[in-house]
Amino acid sequence: MPGKLKAKIVAGRHLPVMDRASDLTDAFVEVKFGNTTFKTDVYPKSLNPQWNSEWFKFEVDDEDLQDEPLQITVLDHDTYSANDAIGKVYIDIDPLLCSEAATVISGWLPIYDTIHGIRGEINVLVKVDLFNDLNRFRQSSCGVKFFCTTSIPRCYRAIMVHGFVEELVVNEDPEYQWIDRIRTPRASNEARQRLIFLMSGELQRKIGLKVLEMGGNAVVGYLQCFDLEGESGLVVRAIGTACTLEKISSTLLATATHPSNSSPSKDMKEPGFGEEAPGVPLSSGPPTPLRAQTFSSFSPSKSYSRQSSSSDTELSLTPKTGSLSLWALILINSSTLTPVSRLRGRGSRAQCLCLFWASFVFNSFMFVVLSFHYYFICVCEMFIYI
Repeated sequence: MPGKLKAKIVAGRHLPVMDRASDLTDAFVEVKFGNTTFKTDVYPKSLNPQWNSEWFKFEVDDEDLQDEPLQITVLDHDTYSANDAIGKVYIDIDPLLCSEAATVISGWLPIYDTIHGIRGEINVLVKVDLFNDLNRFRQSSCGVKFFCTTSIPRCYRAIMVHGFVEELVVNEDPEYQWIDRIRTPRASNEARQRLIFLMSGELQRKIGLKVLEMGGNAVVGYLQCFDLEGESGLVVRAIGTACTLEKISSTLLATATHPSNSSPSKDMKEPGFGEEAPGVPLSSGPPTPLRAQTFSSFSPSKSYSRQSSSSDTELSLTPKTGSLSLWALILINSSTLTPVSRLRGRGSRAQCLCLFWASFVFNSFMFVVLSFHYYFICVCEMFIYI
């Protein structure tokens, strides 16, 4: 599936000062993809240049689009010496290769230098035009979607889970090559940075090819791991789960996300787990390992409280016992406090205190007895229910 890559450099801002005499910068941009390089005009004496360049066009294969990043280099123009590097931007083109993806990458991107860090921002526009190719021996995996999350995205539903996929890519580390002895630290860092981007794209393409062979169209739980193994080289490993996903229509998604504000009818039954809600069908298609079991027999919306029957009413003595215990305690209190109130006016103080403490001790004893009785009845009922 050959295609055409187009890039446009719009502007830059917050660039560093590269000319100490004027405290300004004469910046220009190099746009490189593969072995083809384009340059913009030099925008003199400004830290916020406005290039508004033409569209730079690259005719490439989709295999190269997946492996190669678009490389944007910002430099400072010097008349009598070599141009000074300000920083670079690497843009992954793979998100533009899906039919459901966006058609353009645009916005402000940070300009990064391996020595000085972030050195301003650049505004770019990137587009890709693909041509249909029915070649069954092609080495690209365009159209395969990659999700780093461990769950299915909200706007998709799983039709089939095919299984686990993994891949490994090994390459020589540029920092252990002989040329690294004579090049600058910046050049050495950029060589390793570019190689990491190339290996990441190649690994993702190979994982996508395995998914296509299994009949899937997406990878869920995609994970890449980079290992620096010294003289053995750079090792990149990737794992994921091959799936076949189907995009949910915007109408059903909006219905599920924003339900109606009106209160539901009392006659409507709340759908349980595994039951199909009215207006929102479950995922269609052949049975999958995710949907092999049916859960129609289990519904959290159903109440599982024990229904009282005639036998339960006869066995359950807790309400009756609790009420009898309460009334018995009230009756005892009233019977013992009445003589105290009668003796308050005509009896001696010692007699009143003795009678009061006697009633208090008796009530405490009765409260403990009734509490144990209530606890014993509850334990018996629990064993009866079991």
